[in-house]
Amino acid sequence: MSCSQQHAAITLHHKWDERDKMSDGPIRAVADTLRDLHNYWSFRRPYKNNRYRGVYKSYKEAVAALPSSQLQGFDHPSVGEFFAATHFVFNQSDYPILFWLSHLLKPGQTLFDLGGGVGQCFYLYQKFFPLPERMRWHVCEIDAVGQRGEKVAAEKKAEGISFTTRFDEAGGAAVLLTSGALHYIEPDLSELLAQLTDPPKHVLVNRVPMYDGETYYTVQHSQHSFLAHKVMNVAAFVRGMERINYEKIDEWSLPRSLRIPFHPRRFVPNFRGFYFRRREL
Repeated sequence: MSCSQQHAAITLHHKWDERDKMSDGPIRAVADTLRDLHNYWSFRRPYKNNRYRGVYKSYKEAVAALPSSQLQGFDHPSVGEFFAATHFVFNQSDYPILFWLSHLLKPGQTLFDLGGGVGQCFYLYQKFFPLPERMRWHVCEIDAVGQRGEKVAAEKKAEGISFTTRFDEAGGAAVLLTSGALHYIEPDLSELLAQLTDPPKHVLVNRVPMYDGETYYTVQHSQHSFLAHKVMNVAAFVRGMERINYEKIDEWSLPRSLRIPFHPRRFVPNFRGFYFRRREL
């Protein structure tokens, strides 16, 4: 190809590239609108993926927006059965948690698992590293889910795992773990920890939707029920932990996003995880 032919080809390529850029905006806008319309109007239909609708200023407003004719929240036997049937599959986003737990856990300690379902992490993590001797894995859960977890433990003849509905039992634990749960709890984690006389030395947080905008609430249609769902501001969450004497040691992003139909500014591109360590007084 001659120099003139190369120049003509490059010029044509640039023209097509500019045309694509000009058309990309309107086409993307139409596609986004169609997607939002579909997700909005199909919100109540059963799907394998979670769906969201609405933006609210408070947890109370999000609860009030839950469909009254549908199953709400976690405290139902059917939700416990759902967890037992579906949650015993390892989630690759837990690798940072595995890394830190393998370094932090010591014999005779207690790990407090906030929102730990039927205790699935207790069983799944042992496939990767042995838990220390005499270690207690204490799960804090809604009553119906915790009861199903106790049945799972009995079926598996598991030792070292227990269940409670009381957060104040986190006092004295060496490690607090919460994975995929904080966004369903109304108080901030810092508010809960501030109530403890002997808060955990280490706090591991995983699979939580956070972004750089202001905190808001929405309604989620999960596979098992409809839920009030919180999306936190990243910086505010970290500041809250720092105010109660924790320092951030590690932070990671996870390849999972959250989109609210017709609210593009509330888009969450990644879920987050953290390791906090309590400063010595």
